[in-house]
Amino acid sequence: MKKNSYNQPNKQSKEIAILNTIREYGPISRTKIAKIFKLSAATITKYINGLIQAGIVEEDGWEPSKGGRMPVLLRIIPEATYAIGVDLGGANLRVVVVNLESNIVAKITKKTNADEGRDKVFRRVIDAIYEAIEHSKIEKEKIKGIGMGISGLIDHQRGVSLYCPNIEGWENVPVKRLVEEEFAVDTSVEDSSRAMALAEHWSGVARGIDNFIFVNVGVGIGCAIFIHGKLYRGTGGIAGEFGHITIDEAGPRCNCGNCGCLETLASGPAISRRARQAIKEGVVSLIEKLAEGKLENITPEIVVEATKRGDKLAFNIMEKTGEYLGIGIADMINIFNPELIVIGAGVSQAGDILLEPLKRAVKARALQLSSSMTNIKVSQLGDNAGALGAAIMVLKDIFSPL
Repeated sequence: MKKNSYNQPNKQSKEIAILNTIREYGPISRTKIAKIFKLSAATITKYINGLIQAGIVEEDGWEPSKGGRMPVLLRIIPEATYAIGVDLGGANLRVVVVNLESNIVAKITKKTNADEGRDKVFRRVIDAIYEAIEHSKIEKEKIKGIGMGISGLIDHQRGVSLYCPNIEGWENVPVKRLVEEEFAVDTSVEDSSRAMALAEHWSGVARGIDNFIFVNVGVGIGCAIFIHGKLYRGTGGIAGEFGHITIDEAGPRCNCGNCGCLETLASGPAISRRARQAIKEGVVSLIEKLAEGKLENITPEIVVEATKRGDKLAFNIMEKTGEYLGIGIADMINIFNPELIVIGAGVSQAGDILLEPLKRAVKARALQLSSSMTNIKVSQLGDNAGALGAAIMVLKDIFSPL
């Protein structure tokens, strides 16, 4: 694939900032842009003309006026360029193609089949990307880049997936190099929790909020931390392993080798495990009926559904899950003093069933002043958050000033 003609490194910082303003506030007039940047109309027109000539901005109607000439409105051209986002998790593989306004134009969802091992899983990723491009019916030359969010430890700078606990043999995989060799476009690689957080910051409940924490509660548990509008990655780029803080020293052994990690108590598999264990011990529950009598069929979704139907065991499991998460989140609030905590990924779809005990635990354990400054919300982006955020990694390089 050829690189898209619009290439940020060749554009001036001011022009990129103006482009981002049009993205955030468009349709918007030149006059309003000039006021935002405190520049003359002539200077703004020069920058705008460059963006129009690049085929990324267009004039789109007029702004109502009480007198005089009506100002011409400007907007981003959604079809100017596209990005591909990949979300590779332990259970599911999702690929999206998005336009310049981050609207999804094509989507592919498959099972990861993690037990097949590194090589077969990676081939599935490549095939799914090709399939998504085909479904999108867009010209390959319009693809700006590919973003990949992977559950596990990531070296973002080198684009290497250091370790993915849920995929057999997935260690030190040079994802960036391999994908770029296949598709000949720039590729970025990030931890899946950070990709989801980017989606929230760009177009979700965290839009406009610069200090927040995204908590990813799915097959595993992770988090992404935004400080002053930027992702915090830590010294080695592996900050945010929220699932491996110790909640109960006497708790189950974790894949990391410790006992009682949050992930062993509040993740999706932990919910299913506790339900199976209780039923094996003789507890009568609607969960077993919903699983058609097969304990191996028990999922977090079944436990949530049983909770909604008034099942006592399911209710107790979800209460305890919310409490465990609340304990961990209270610590994060005390340390980072965020404006917002966003709960996302699969388990978050339990909604208030999870959120109410979580908030009670936070209120009981976090410092009152800190917790009073922090809102806790559930993501509204659904299953697409990870793949969307991965695509946004590509888009944000277009819209971010140098």
